[in-house]
Amino acid sequence: MTLLMSLVTLVFDKSTAALFIQISGAGFMLAIAFVTMKISDHIFHNEDCQRQSFFRALSFFCALSYYPLAYWSLMGMETGLLTLLLLLGILSAFNYTKSKKISHLFLVSGFFGLAYLTRNDPVIFAILVWAYIAWETFIPTPIANLKDFRQLFSTIILYLMFVVGQLVFQYLYYGEMLPNTYTLKLTGMLLLARIINGFGFVRLFLIISAFILVLSSMELVFDFQKRKLLLISVVFSAIGYQVYVGGDPWNYWRILSPSMPLLTVLFISTTNAIVLAISNTQAFRVYFLRNPIFPEKYIPQILVVSLVLIGLLSANVRFLPEISLLRKPYTVESNQGNVNTAIVLSQLTTSDATVGVYWAGSIPYFTDRRAIDFLGKSDRYIAQLPPDVSGSVAWSGMNSVPGHNKYDLNYSIKTLEPTYVQGFTWGAQDLSQWAETKYVNVEYAGVSLFLLKDSPAVLWNKINVP
Repeated sequence: MTLLMSLVTLVFDKSTAALFIQISGAGFMLAIAFVTMKISDHIFHNEDCQRQSFFRALSFFCALSYYPLAYWSLMGMETGLLTLLLLLGILSAFNYTKSKKISHLFLVSGFFGLAYLTRNDPVIFAILVWAYIAWETFIPTPIANLKDFRQLFSTIILYLMFVVGQLVFQYLYYGEMLPNTYTLKLTGMLLLARIINGFGFVRLFLIISAFILVLSSMELVFDFQKRKLLLISVVFSAIGYQVYVGGDPWNYWRILSPSMPLLTVLFISTTNAIVLAISNTQAFRVYFLRNPIFPEKYIPQILVVSLVLIGLLSANVRFLPEISLLRKPYTVESNQGNVNTAIVLSQLTTSDATVGVYWAGSIPYFTDRRAIDFLGKSDRYIAQLPPDVSGSVAWSGMNSVPGHNKYDLNYSIKTLEPTYVQGFTWGAQDLSQWAETKYVNVEYAGVSLFLLKDSPAVLWNKINVP
């Protein structure tokens, strides 16, 4: 994703590049819906052509209808690209087990390799997919074909080359095997405390998704298929991973969203089975087929669509104000404020200025000023600090929010003295009183700024200092 953004930034100016990435999110969403539709073909392969077309259309619609997935994709995050690569890898695995063409096996390696480069956690899904392929290939025939074994082994090696290649690159470029964000988010907190934190975070997701989760799990119990086991395993492994890492700063299910198109396919299959079972009963015929306004043959499909819509509604219930445009999307106002701040800072500071930020994105990007990241995503010193588990940095069911629970404002502000500071309070630390002697609060073009007094990197002639 970084490489993609870098190429776009090379071609366009900063504003257009950001817009291009957001527009590409719409393309990712459409591609996700298409691949989900192709995956559904493998789940509903026993249906006749007309019913299979119905399930394909429903799967396409469901993939587009999960709001958190659309939100993160259109915001320009890596979620859309990661989801697409995950689905392509699973589709290739299904194609391989059906055709035994080695080209599909290499596509599994390629797609999951790129997914790993996009974000590292899909390695869990890759293990599940390789296990599924091995099960389909070797369990039915214990005396396995040596050729099949060589093919599987060689493609796993290809996938591992992506993993090892990135580890080597990280060591050569950063001097460390693991990224700074790993140190920031996963070190310093006891495993049990992190898991409790993670459960607190996913609890709301489990509550609002319970209807879909429970019915989809029932499908595996009452109609066991290896393909369905793979899909539900991906969903629950994503939940388990989210718990393991201790949650996420944003309860819009960024980590969980990539598995949701797979869950909706299973949910469609479950609702179809339930409707078919009920439609064969006398009670169904007595009530639903008395004098229907629709042709009788479409009644089961209408009921399936209705149940699916109820499931989607329950999973999206928190986001209905945003879906209906009654409320602006999450963080839009904060993003707008950060961009306006960046525009003003570009006008009021020289290229030597530094910006001290909690939101380490828009302001450094649009100003081209060196950033001091108060929360440590790009600061090794902060990343290695012990996390604040006092409850001072707590929200969304978490007692200590990963990626936001390590900070040292005395170091980041007092020692490094950034030209601009986004704020002087975080968690249990408050430097507001000290800041009155070192920083001045100015307003320019409707934007309030804290600037280092007498800094040569500030164009003071443009400001009316109080």
